[in-house]
Amino acid sequence: MYARFCFGWPEEPPYQPLTNEVAEIEPEIINALNRIINLPAEVEGTFKPTYLPLSGDAVREFEEFRRQVHSEMAGLVGREREWWAKAQTHVLRLAGTLSYLGWAIEGGDEPTLIESEIVQAAIRLVRDYFWPHSRAALRQIGIYQPHADAKRVLLWIRAHNKTEISVLDVRREALGQRLDAKKTQALLDSLESAGWLRKKSGSTGGRPRIRWEVNPILFGGAESAGSAETPRPSPH
Repeated sequence: MYARFCFGWPEEPPYQPLTNEVAEIEPEIINALNRIINLPAEVEGTFKPTYLPLSGDAVREFEEFRRQVHSEMAGLVGREREWWAKAQTHVLRLAGTLSYLGWAIEGGDEPTLIESEIVQAAIRLVRDYFWPHSRAALRQIGIYQPHADAKRVLLWIRAHNKTEISVLDVRREALGQRLDAKKTQALLDSLESAGWLRKKSGSTGGRPRIRWEVNPILFGGAESAGSAETPRPSPH
């Protein structure tokens, strides 16, 4: 379901001291929300769906956006691709929302069509605001699952100040046993290839014990563990 969310990442507001002078909510906003809330949802106890088709011009605008989505998907992978594939659905839902918000604020008859200017506004909102913000959020989460797992392991190593780890440590504590031993081994091998870890072998009198030393660069700052896909030069 995550691919259906529109992520917003606005700039953090500047510090402001506390004040008792709080502006009241505009009555126009309250009236508009009440108008939407009071729309009938049932007729004689039966759910009453409302159909709001696109106008002819709105269909043409939407088809052009669908063509753009389809052409750009080829250059995307993982969660970015999955989110962008839902962009056309986001536009339709937002177009309906914007139509009813406009009606709720301006009054008059309930909308019966979604006009082209509403679809254009929804496209701008998805393409120019939600899409770049979603890409930023998804890169923090991890563009694809192996990347997210690798990042989770690196953050766990740094949070617990680990200088040496094993498959068992990572599988149980960092990943909560979500991966089996073989997949955890492969994940650590990929982190070694990227320069985050270095394998070392030892023995406890039985079979060889494999552990990994952690690259000290991981403890250098918040940015380092946020880029698990980027190889780093190893100072080992």
